[in-house]
Amino acid sequence: MYTLTETGILNRFDAKTGKQTYKTRIDPTATAFTTSPWAYNGKLFCLSEEGQTFVIATGEEFRLLHVNELDDMAQASPALVGDRLLIRTEQRLYSIRRKT
Repeated sequence: MYTLTETGILNRFDAKTGKQTYKTRIDPTATAFTTSPWAYNGKLFCLSEEGQTFVIATGEEFRLLHVNELDDMAQASPALVGDRLLIRTEQRLYSIRRKT
């Protein structure tokens, strides 16, 4: 189980025991998180207010895989709708899906 604070501190807990397996700042440059993180295909996604999506490997150790950048402020939690990920920013609505 993962929790994310507004200041970008990511915590991971073992769901069976409740033991905390790590607590770390996602990135020193990311300072504000108001959206809910989401998980997909063994990865955790954390979208900052600055429009950066931090892609983190799930597992017992913190491993930042990639950072995706949007050119806009994001404060709304993304929504998973069918095969699409919807991200609303201050100026845009993104609809993302995997190529088939």
